[in-house]
Amino acid sequence: MNIDFSQMITAEQLLEERKNAELEAALNARRTAYLAESDPLRLEADYDALSQGLEPDYSNWLASVAAIKARYPLPVSAEASEINEA
Repeated sequence: MNIDFSQMITAEQLLEERKNAELEAALNARRTAYLAESDPLRLEADYDALSQGLEPDYSNWLASVAAIKARYPLPVSAEASEINEA
């Protein structure tokens, strides 16, 4: 009986897969919340400003985005890589 070590997954690969899964879960949760909560606020601000000839007031939208980001934080490793890339 021969063991096929090419199919073996290392601890580093498992950790990387777990980190990617956590990141994807957070991003999907944020995306869903943005669509349901914050995007309608931005669209309403855009419409109200356009119909009245004013600049849009995005304060409610910005507060909603900040609340969503606080509710669904990115994993620490993803935040660190974003800072390093900037």
